[in-house]
Formats: sequence, C-alpha cells, structure tokens
Amino acid sequence: MKIRSKISIGALLVLVVCSSSMAVEWAQNIRVVWSEAPQTEAMVVWDSENTNTPSALVYDTVSRTDEKRSYAAFSSVTERGLYKDPPNKPRKKKDGTVVPPEEPAPELFYHHAMLENLKPGSVYYLAVKTPDGTGREYHFRTAPEDGAPFKLIFAGDSRTRIDVAREISEQMSEMVAADDSILALLHGGDYAGSPRRKFWKPWLEAYSLTTTSGGKLLPIIPVAGNHEGFANNPMYLQAYGYPGGEGGYYLCSLTPSVGILVLNSQVPDKEKQLEFLKQALGKMKQEKIQWQMVAYHRPLYPAVKEPGGDKESWVPVFEEFNLDLALESDGHCIKRTVPIRGEKESADGVVYLGEGGYGAPQRDPKTDRWFIQGEQAFASKGDHIMMLEITPKSINYSTVLSTGEVVDSAEFKPRRR
Repeated sequence: MKIRSKISIGALLVLVVCSSSMAVEWAQNIRVVWSEAPQTEAMVVWDSENTNTPSALVYDTVSRTDEKRSYAAFSSVTERGLYKDPPNKPRKKKDGTVVPPEEPAPELFYHHAMLENLKPGSVYYLAVKTPDGTGREYHFRTAPEDGAPFKLIFAGDSRTRIDVAREISEQMSEMVAADDSILALLHGGDYAGSPRRKFWKPWLEAYSLTTTSGGKLLPIIPVAGNHEGFANNPMYLQAYGYPGGEGGYYLCSLTPSVGILVLNSQVPDKEKQLEFLKQALGKMKQEKIQWQMVAYHRPLYPAVKEPGGDKESWVPVFEEFNLDLALESDGHCIKRTVPIRGEKESADGVVYLGEGGYGAPQRDPKTDRWFIQGEQAFASKGDHIMMLEITPKSINYSTVLSTGEVVDSAEFKPRRR
C-alpha cells in the first residue's frame, strides 16, 4: 500500500485546534534528513504501525512545551505509505534443500514532512500532532552561516550487529549532548542487513538512540549502499524521504564554503550519474567552494576488497577537480590512504577515508597495498566513527573507537584552486 496525499484541510483544522498534550506514541523514530540545502531545508520522517490517524508536523523557533503547545507553523505530510518488503520466495541451499519463505514482518509505515525557508544556524523545535494530541518535542539546528566552524560525523555499515550499532548510536548521543558544534551524521550506506522490514525496523530504532535525552536530533545525510537493494526496492528512499530523487545522488551544500557530493555506487544509469558528477564539480569550481568532498559506498582504493566498478570513470574526475577528501564505506575496517594522483603517492593527491564501522563485523585490512603504507596512511579495524572538524583554515580528521579511543588523526589544509 502506498499513499501519496496532502492532509485534507479538515484534518489540518482538527490538528491545529487540538490542544491536548497527550504523547502520540505511535509516531516512532523521528529523524531529520538533509540532502541538497541543509541551511534552509530539512525532511522530517517518522514511522508508525498504522496510517489511520491523520498527522502533521508542527514547529517553531522557540520551545513550546507549555500547556498550550501553540507552535507557529506546521507542515503537512507530503507522502506516507507502507514499507513494502520485496517478494519473499523460497530459496534452495547448495545441498538441494528448499527453505520455505519467512513469515512476513509486521507492517510499518513511513510519513514525510518537508520544512522549507528555514534560517541558517538556527534551532527549530518540532513535534508530531494528531487529533489525539501533540507528541514529544524535539529540536535540531540547521547548517550554520558561512565560515562558522562545525563538526561532521562520518560512519557507515551499521548492519548485522544491531547491538553494536545501538551502542555507537548511544555514544554519538553523548557526544552530541556534550558538544554543540557536532552538526550531523554522514552515513556511508549499508544501514540494515537487507531491504526488509525485519532488519530496517531495528536499524531505525537504533538510530533513534542518537537523539539526546533533551530531545536534540542528529540530522542524517544518507548515502546508498549495496545492501539497500536500491535498484529494485524503495525502502531506503522511503526511510529518508527520497534523498537525491530516484537516482539517489545529489550535491549537499552544507554551507557556501562546504560541499559534499553524494554518489550512488549502486545506480543503474552510470553515464547519467557521471555527467552529474562532472557538472556538480564544475559548479563547485565556478563558485570557488573552499572544501569539496565526495561520499559514496564502494571504495575505489579498498583496504579489503577489490576496487568498486566506478574507479576508472570517477578517479580521473576527482583528480581533475582537486577534491579534498573521498569518503568511502563497505570494507568494514579503518582506512586513510596516502594522497593519490595518477595511481601513485603525491603531495597534491586525493585522500580516501573510511570503510565503515557502525556495527558491521570488522575485517583485517590488506596492509600490503601501497596506498595504505607509510607515515601518510593508516589501516586497522575496530568499531568506530570518524570525526571531521571543518573550519576555514583546515579539516581536522580523527577516528574514534566505540571505546572512545582516538586511533588515527590528520589535518588537511585548503587547496589552491
């Protein structure tokens, strides 16, 4: 079942006049999703176990936890529907044994509401409202004014060990509560074990643990991974409000000085995405964007696996436009390459970071590969996140284990473009 509809005027009137402060418990896993314009826009998504109750998002620039709960603005639901599992067919083992289909997972529905015309560097308070009352109040901060320093968490591959993903989410919640400069999480893909509700529901619940006890939400910038079933299942797109549209790739302009080009390693139309890549980097060059980064799932200089299929077409473009950093996932390890240009170490090359440690089982990197050797590189494994502190003068990178230990760090200076 899929429902594309605006809430009716009558339903909105019911929502606006209702003043009950009863918690609307059916609104689960409330999250803020950023894609193209985090300074002025945000997609808010929540889940529920049914779609029978009309709902809308109410929001304001001041907290409204008083008895009246009178928020200044509301946003109607632009799309809602069922997370629909792909066909669950019998499968045959190597010995010929046929495994019957699993029982279908309980139904879960998504709800999208778009916030527009927001102010940069501002805190917004929000809640889900239904005829039964207004739910818990949450808040988030939009991307800052140009030049303001901030921190961005980068992490990927949260699938398989949901208990570890929950622990790391709780760790991030503590970090966000203690450090107001942490802006958002860039997730490098592979959120859940497969594109099925029985895996996605626990993941969405795990990510909700990044929300602080005071209701501060950690916005997520999503990247599509190979376990999202992107080509034949819309669950990833539904969970995050269709970031980048049907292709799943987009230019995230965090500020006028910081751009992150989000690519999709799984997109079927490679030529169309390559043209988008060239145009987006050309746009950033023309606008003289100071920090230019790219994020995608399958690594081009992998520490464990073989290079992703886009290496031959993407790397020359990265080098032509002098990207600052390439952020990768998929390998389940920790990696920082030497700066690379023309398939060799070069002081003016592109550094590739990442490979994912947000819950997926960790693997031993193949340290005999030339691009992860020497003083300018690092390779290891361990459950982790990466922190990028972005200022006008530098990007300060560090890898933080789930224990809190910092195992690698580096400083990147602005390029001359």
